[in-house]
Amino acid sequence: MSVGHTHPRFKTTIVAGVISSVFALNACTYLSSDSGTAQTTQNKKAQHQAEKIVAKMTDDEKLKMLVGAGMAPAQSDVANLGTTVPGVAGYIHGVSDPESGIDLPAARLADGPAGVRIDPSRKNDPHTYYSTAFPTGTLLASTWNTDLIRQVGEAVGNEAKEYGVDFWLAPGMNIQRNPLLGRNFEYFSEDPLVAGMMASAIVEGAQSEGIATTIKHFAANNSETNRYWVNAVVTPRALREIYLRGFQYAVQESHPRALMTSYNSINGKNAGERADLITSVLRHEWGYDGLVMSDWFAGKNPVDLVNAGTDVIQPGGSNVVNQRIGQDLGDWADVVKAGYQSGKISRATLDRNVQHLVSQMLKTPSAAHYSFSSQPDLQSHAQLSRQAADEGIILLKNARHALPLKTSANVASFGITQLNTFKGGTGSGDVHSPYVINIAQGLAQRFTLNPSLQKFYAQYFAANKTVKKGILGISDIVSCPEPAGKLKSLIHQSAKTSDAAVITLGRNAGEDADRRVVRGDYLLSKDELRLIQRVSKAFHAQHKKVIVVLNVTGVTDVSEWRDQVDGIVLAYMPGQETGNAIADILSGDVNPSGKLAQSFPLHYKDVPSAASARNFPGIDENGDGVLDNEYYNEDIYVGYRYYQTFNQPVAYPFGYGLSYTSFDISHATVSANLLKAQSGDQTSPLISLQARVTNTGDTKGKEVAQVYIAAPEVKLKKPATELKAFAKTRMLAPGQSQTIKFDIPAQTLASFDSAHNQWIIEPGTYRAYISSSSDISDIQPVTFSVSQEMVVSQTTPGALALQKGISAASFVTVKK
Repeated sequence: MSVGHTHPRFKTTIVAGVISSVFALNACTYLSSDSGTAQTTQNKKAQHQAEKIVAKMTDDEKLKMLVGAGMAPAQSDVANLGTTVPGVAGYIHGVSDPESGIDLPAARLADGPAGVRIDPSRKNDPHTYYSTAFPTGTLLASTWNTDLIRQVGEAVGNEAKEYGVDFWLAPGMNIQRNPLLGRNFEYFSEDPLVAGMMASAIVEGAQSEGIATTIKHFAANNSETNRYWVNAVVTPRALREIYLRGFQYAVQESHPRALMTSYNSINGKNAGERADLITSVLRHEWGYDGLVMSDWFAGKNPVDLVNAGTDVIQPGGSNVVNQRIGQDLGDWADVVKAGYQSGKISRATLDRNVQHLVSQMLKTPSAAHYSFSSQPDLQSHAQLSRQAADEGIILLKNARHALPLKTSANVASFGITQLNTFKGGTGSGDVHSPYVINIAQGLAQRFTLNPSLQKFYAQYFAANKTVKKGILGISDIVSCPEPAGKLKSLIHQSAKTSDAAVITLGRNAGEDADRRVVRGDYLLSKDELRLIQRVSKAFHAQHKKVIVVLNVTGVTDVSEWRDQVDGIVLAYMPGQETGNAIADILSGDVNPSGKLAQSFPLHYKDVPSAASARNFPGIDENGDGVLDNEYYNEDIYVGYRYYQTFNQPVAYPFGYGLSYTSFDISHATVSANLLKAQSGDQTSPLISLQARVTNTGDTKGKEVAQVYIAAPEVKLKKPATELKAFAKTRMLAPGQSQTIKFDIPAQTLASFDSAHNQWIIEPGTYRAYISSSSDISDIQPVTFSVSQEMVVSQTTPGALALQKGISAASFVTVKK
């Protein structure tokens, strides 16, 4: 049975309708035909116009567009650049030719993904140009609320437009394969469906403001150590099902106007130089019609990048990264021009790439000659940033209802991170925000803080903090150790006079380096452990509560200390409103509804890629002191797919998060099975499920219903379960219910059969668990059947194959 070369587009927004006192929602449904038709019409018009423009351009004008203008170029060095915007990351050259009538303004590109980063101040200018620092990607994903994330996208898109930015270099959506990845904070999840749906939501929101988004880093950029040259060795099936699938969802759901390739190689060839990845898979299989740009200084040879389908090479000039290893081809614009003149780049390729660029540049605010104000509504966007943080913060532990705290409580606030608060990570993902509410400030707005402790920490922080510049001079990295052995008397005094203790612990990270399993990083330092032990002992002796707040970049070990405290709040990096958002949760002004989008293992050694440095971050195999290959030994068993399949206990499972109320998910049913469609049938093949979510507690709140599918194994081995749909309820009052409908398209349900280059749905009985987390041990499944194998789509034969001399058996160690 075949359903042909279908490319379903996915929609996770929830469409609500009132049914008496019960609400009904649809989740993960197809885009409406009207929406798809409008998008197609717009793209075809832009492509047709681009073809006419490119036909009038000279070869020199075309060639100039293929390479950026360099780092921090003069205004005159950027073709047809209008007003400059200090602090943008790069440009795409425009064209101005009165003779041919072409007036295509240059495009300005600005970093993200937690907001728009430009210079906040300018020489001889009294005005400021701050941007809102939104929560980082991991916290946004923890909301599981695509409608809210779409609003965040709209706000970022508006700020970009009003500051004169055309392309926002975000969102980042690589898979959180290993907890130590330095840029995990920028990314959404270990799961491709969550990553793809969150990216789609933020893309749709931002592009609704007229700017272009840039999904990145394509693909398998899952470590930062030697990120420029490491080779990801990964099976085609794992690439398709895990590392590319989120990008596929985003491309087909939200039509991002740009995509950025990654630094690393994949199976022996640089990602941006792989025609099978950039052209065959991305464009021919997925139908992508946007432009493709390289990451900054990515790639080994600009001619190969152009031929593979990388439309514009950034940032331009000489490749300073490759110069580090003695490879200097000179100015890459000159190399590209010479390649064209020698015939290594054909005219057809030149025209193809330039048409991709022009068709997207025609949609920019600059092309529309938009008069930007440099005055976005930062006040309302700050409120939205706080709302997103509120909804993403996760309550991991709440023993004996330790939380919420009464606002009349006298709170003893411990931990240097209450002052050295992390709004986000470092590097290109940083944002210059107008302010950051630190955690002590936020708590002080809700509670009475112990004044002796506050005085001590303020003086200690002022005397012991250090500040250094991060990569590219973007971030001011502030560090300060926990005070060692200086709090004994204050701990005992505050235990007598305060009603509860809040201990804040922090971790920061950024690009160009991965984290390590050492004390003070993945593991708590001895001083942090001692602080928890002493505070817990003193406060528990007085029958008082101890809460730990984690203001961290990502997964941090909890197994050593979680049993000593009463409550754990995982805040990740909540943006400029960090302190206020955390106080919202601790006070109960906001009922926590965040859910983990990444698993918390019991121990780092339990992570499937942790068995050897060969697997992460990679291994030096030729003795030159540089990591050469990173072997994806766990294959398709990433994150919860591994922990569930191989019965590995975790500290907190994927999808988990507590509330101050309780919920019941009931009445799960299969409402329609349309997975029997024959080839040529006009019915979209999908499975429809529904369930009722009821607030059974005494506090209003929101719940996330998650659909995990256990598929039969015929030809292909599979994870025990996989997330295939999700939806977040609206705010439910005590006793209120909401019915949620999930439409899961065939493409989402399918597995990749690499032996036959097909996405297939295998025959047999499928079990669907509608749950509040990936822990489905107490969930009764509903079942549906597929009578015979369905071929959902064909793929490019041999694409993304392992390099010669390497077999899956030589590196895949996790298998059923």
